[in-house]
Amino acid sequence: MKKFVFKLAKVKSFKEQTLEVKKGEMLNLQQKLSEIENRIKMLNNQYSETNKQMLEKMEDGISPGDISSYKTFLGDLDIKIRRSVTEKRRMLELIELKRLEIVEVNSEISGLERLRDKQYAEYLKETAKEQETAIEEFVSQGHGNMQSL
Repeated sequence: MKKFVFKLAKVKSFKEQTLEVKKGEMLNLQQKLSEIENRIKMLNNQYSETNKQMLEKMEDGISPGDISSYKTFLGDLDIKIRRSVTEKRRMLELIELKRLEIVEVNSEISGLERLRDKQYAEYLKETAKEQETAIEEFVSQGHGNMQSL
């Protein structure tokens, strides 16, 4: 009796390896997103603290030059925050694209698994038929030998 061999096993194996690579890439993207979010949070806190500090000093009396320095620093922080928010948006888009790639590869793997299962079921039917035929031949040969006695 011949052994079941799924002819697309290598393709399935390749797809599974591809899936693992894509999952690793997704993990890296999510880690970068987390870093960006932490940076945005830190910049927002720094902005808030600096603004609070400037307002307190303005109540106590501060020179126009110092106010200008605070404003410049706050402007720089604002630019960094905006850039980081833009970077976060881009990262979210990349994550969504990677998610779609993972879904596609998962779908391809599922399709290959269904095909393998279907081919295996056909193999089992063929094997059962071959065994049935072999039994019938054995029985008919045995019957022929009995009649000749």
